[in-house]
Amino acid sequence: MRNIRLKIQKFMVGRYGMDKLSTVLLYAGLALIFLFNLLNIPFVGSIGWIAIAISYFRALSKNRPKRFIENQKYLTLNRRMKQKFNQIRNKFYQHKQYKFYTCPNCKRKLRVPRKKGTIKITCPHCKNQFVKKT
Repeated sequence: MRNIRLKIQKFMVGRYGMDKLSTVLLYAGLALIFLFNLLNIPFVGSIGWIAIAISYFRALSKNRPKRFIENQKYLTLNRRMKQKFNQIRNKFYQHKQYKFYTCPNCKRKLRVPRKKGTIKITCPHCKNQFVKKT
C-alpha cells in the first residue's frame, strides 16, 4: 500500500493539481451525468464526460503557468458575476427606501432616499448637479 502511495506521489510531482476551475468542471460534469441518467437526454451525458475529462487533464497537466492563467480568468469572471448578482439583489432589497439614478455626466449609479419630492442631486464623483423627483 505504501509503495503505491509513493508511486502516485512521484507521478504527481510537477503536476498542476486541482484548483477552483477543475473542481467546478468536475462537479458540473458529475451533475450533468446525473441529469442524463435522470432525464435520459443523449447529449447531456457526453457533455458531462467531456467536462470531467477536461478537469482531469487540467489536474494532471505539467504546464503550470497556462493552467494558472486559465484559473485566474475563471476566478475573475466568477467574481464579476457575484458582484453583479449582489448589486441586483441589493437594489431589489433597497428599492422601497431608495431611488436609483445614474449621473448624466459620469454615468455612475447614485442612491437617494425616496419620498423627498423634487431634489437637487449632486454627484459625489464629478460634482455635477441635476434635479430629479424622488
